[in-house]
Amino acid sequence: MNARPRIGWLCNSAIGTSETFLVDNLKLLQSFAEVKAYSGSRHPTNGHIDVKGLQFDAIPQKLHHVIRRKLTGKDVRTLAKRRRCSKELADELNAFEPNVLWIEFGTTAHVAADLLSKVDKPYIISVHGFDITREFNDPWYTSEFTRLANQSHAVVCASQHTRNLCISAGVNRDRCHVIRLAIDNARFTPIKQAKPLPASFVHLGRLVEKKGPLQTVMAFQQVLKEIPKARLTIIGEGPLRSSVEKYIQSNNLEEAVLMTGSLPQEQALDLVRSHAIFCQHSVTSTDGDQEGFALSPAEAALMGMPVISTFHNGIPEHVQHRNTGLLVQEWDIKGMAHAMIELAQKPEQAKSMGEAGRQNILALCHPTKRLDALQSIISTTLA
Repeated sequence: MNARPRIGWLCNSAIGTSETFLVDNLKLLQSFAEVKAYSGSRHPTNGHIDVKGLQFDAIPQKLHHVIRRKLTGKDVRTLAKRRRCSKELADELNAFEPNVLWIEFGTTAHVAADLLSKVDKPYIISVHGFDITREFNDPWYTSEFTRLANQSHAVVCASQHTRNLCISAGVNRDRCHVIRLAIDNARFTPIKQAKPLPASFVHLGRLVEKKGPLQTVMAFQQVLKEIPKARLTIIGEGPLRSSVEKYIQSNNLEEAVLMTGSLPQEQALDLVRSHAIFCQHSVTSTDGDQEGFALSPAEAALMGMPVISTFHNGIPEHVQHRNTGLLVQEWDIKGMAHAMIELAQKPEQAKSMGEAGRQNILALCHPTKRLDALQSIISTTLA
């Protein structure tokens, strides 16, 4: 690209502390383009990047929304968000005159449908997890997502599995592009301190159903029968924290399982590095929600750690079974325990897997690789 393109960046929700991938992607776009970023939340970030907070997502669910949805089959709350989004952003975007709009999540495209029609600029939708799993339970959303995706310049998917989900929903194959998330090698370096205990396990992530923190604890409970000195640390906060704590207490696991809550990123990473094996028993949640790329296992691999996880969504694409880690079927608690015991009792195998995992993620998720892909796909909108 000769001149710096102008990109309008949209995300209907706030950018939470667990969504660093959104911030990283925005920074990559800013490295080669003039970007104006907008969120539907009045308080979009914790101040770590320049995003203008609006209010088009701030429409609370009310009883009449539920009733009218049952009668019409359409989400009237989303229709209200669409009107507000168009009203708040159309004039501003027309003044900015972007070359292309970058839309994070299919749900944002759904809310921005009227805006996209009014502004009439090429747009790219970047899909992630819940927006192409759980949200597909809604036929109207699925129909609208497919329509908007097929009118887009491109749909960016973080995994082949994600691409397949889009195609299965009716998105044209030539619209769907697999571009892996970038992981900065400088932030995720291998362990430097003393060698950790072989039977030390760690989980880092939001304590939500699809990340399986309770299943990881259940598997670890079986590990203790074989390795009484084993230890598990769970780093993160979320709605399942009280359930996990209750399970730990009722099964007398307090001495073996440490729950830290949410920690600043660097402190969390240092704590992860002090363990030997990373564990995340991802499962499809009861409402159909799935992980997308699953960043935490990839980041752990980049730190030279073997990963134990599940055959879930795109995880097998970056955790190579029996090469960079071990994978079990979702809800196979016994199999997860056996995998944890195997790597704890075979530290040389664990070390070899960790080294292979680091090389795999370096090749798969290097920021330069994603940057080149983003520049290429955006340059085609300027042709």
